[in-house]
Amino acid sequence: MKPSHSNPSFFSVISRIFIALAIIFLIHFATSTFAESELEERLYELGYPTEGFIVYNDTMRFSDGHIVKIEGSYLETYPITAKEALNRLYNYLADYNKKLEQYDMRIEPKIESMDEKEENGKLYWVFELYIKKGSSEIFAGLAHVERKEGLIKIKGLLD
Repeated sequence: MKPSHSNPSFFSVISRIFIALAIIFLIHFATSTFAESELEERLYELGYPTEGFIVYNDTMRFSDGHIVKIEGSYLETYPITAKEALNRLYNYLADYNKKLEQYDMRIEPKIESMDEKEENGKLYWVFELYIKKGSSEIFAGLAHVERKEGLIKIKGLLD
């Protein structure tokens, strides 16, 4: 006597595939927007508006992190946004991370450490860098992303 196997209906197969794809999409969406929301939160903590712009001490601060300094009738634009600075930094660190891959290590900026700094008349986005291996991390230095042209300089272990 053979055991009877019921074939699943077409509807149940399609619904299971749909549920699996929906779960995968939601996980991807949640992880991809996490860094952006963390960046937006940090910008808010630094005094940037959540939308539009504000004027404070002769400086227009836009929600994406770029600024315009007002000096009389002269406007000086610093177009590098916080997100663009972070992307440029990730691209800069890609070569280092490729070399560290064989040791199962990577260098990453800590988004919540993002700050602003003026040095020698130039404005910078500043990020703390950490070397990560598994769940442990070691402070590696500071990354400065120039806000006018996007040039990067590292102070610390990567000097």
